[in-house]
Amino acid sequence: MLESIIQSSRIELGKELAENGVASNQMDDVFGLAKDSILSNFKSSATGGDVNGILNLFNGKQSISGSPLVKNIIGDYSSQLISKLGFSNATAKSIAGIAIPFIMNMINKKTPDSGIPENDLLSMLGGSAFTGGKNSVLGKLKD
Repeated sequence: MLESIIQSSRIELGKELAENGVASNQMDDVFGLAKDSILSNFKSSATGGDVNGILNLFNGKQSISGSPLVKNIIGDYSSQLISKLGFSNATAKSIAGIAIPFIMNMINKKTPDSGIPENDLLSMLGGSAFTGGKNSVLGKLKD
């Protein structure tokens, strides 16, 4: 799911990122790091016991701009842009502040209007939640 969301957002989001200092030859890396940051932060949040942070985000109980999880993803992504791609701090923060909320909004649009029932999310986060199986949270995001 995450891969298809990122692919579908490349044109619209890519234009905005280009206006904020991303060269066309950097786009693949910029989008790849966004996906990696989102997935690793979901995993860290869930394995660290913050299931509610993920649940609230997917169920629309917390705005994307007010979500501590999204703020963590933005911070991590910004750091990755600096360390791996050499962006300046200001440019990395700008890119992260645009890309992550955009992608998270796209994820929320793919979530059913009724949200994800807590029991379903909790079962998805159980034992093999992050092994990449089709029924895991990351498995569903990767599809």
